[in-house]
Amino acid sequence: MVGSALRRGSHAYVYLMSKAGHISRGHQHQAWGSRPAAVQCVALRAPGSVVELLGKSYPQDDHSNLTQKVLARVGRNLHNQQHHPLWLIKERVKDHFYRQYVGRSGTPLFSVHDNLSPVVTTWQNFDSLLIPAEHPSRKKGDNYYLNRTHMLRAHTSAHQWDLLHAGLDAFLVVGDVYRRDQIDSQHYPVFHQLEAVRLFSKHELFAGIEDGESLQLFEQSSRSTHKQETHTMEAMKLVEFDLKQTLTRLMKHLFGDGKYSNTG
Repeated sequence: MVGSALRRGSHAYVYLMSKAGHISRGHQHQAWGSRPAAVQCVALRAPGSVVELLGKSYPQDDHSNLTQKVLARVGRNLHNQQHHPLWLIKERVKDHFYRQYVGRSGTPLFSVHDNLSPVVTTWQNFDSLLIPAEHPSRKKGDNYYLNRTHMLRAHTSAHQWDLLHAGLDAFLVVGDVYRRDQIDSQHYPVFHQLEAVRLFSKHELFAGIEDGESLQLFEQSSRSTHKQETHTMEAMKLVEFDLKQTLTRLMKHLFGDGKYSNTG
């Protein structure tokens, strides 16, 4: 069943991004700005040098641009430090997904992955997400590269391919992410993301829909502003509706429904 879901699934993404004390939606394939990072220290890229990071060695080359200041922040895992504000938010999100989405056996539908290494390959960060080789989001000015093949993840989506191919069809990924950026009141080179991914099989998506058995997940058509060329309009609309419902429920869980009673 999992294999079928992987072959015939559709993705629904939820991003919670904590950046410089703010929480906002993240976008997966946008260019991440071209402003140079305001980090006043020398990049670690001396010829023949090696960077030791999280117990592994990474040889430096002409693509290396990781700074000592950013390097010192790798491995802090603020989102896993008990009672830290990021930990509190993460736990509330986990609690919501555990309670709201339950599998057939009564166990949580979503698994949680909050201790994955922030060091990923460039293939994981870009190619696995079908980001073209010439896409501006790959620029050295926007990312922290250990070398030409390894980097600090620019988004938690860098782990999607591995988790999906491990057989998971519903999961949360939480972690620190790194993008070269100018430091100001709303920007910092290190911030945090929490994203949710869910795959739907044909049965799951169309269950309860009139004549659902006749509907299909995929088709061969043309890409439009409303959908990709491989998905049917019915599948797109249902996934879109589910995503909106998921976000609405989560926001109400985190911040309340906005209704206040008057007390004398």
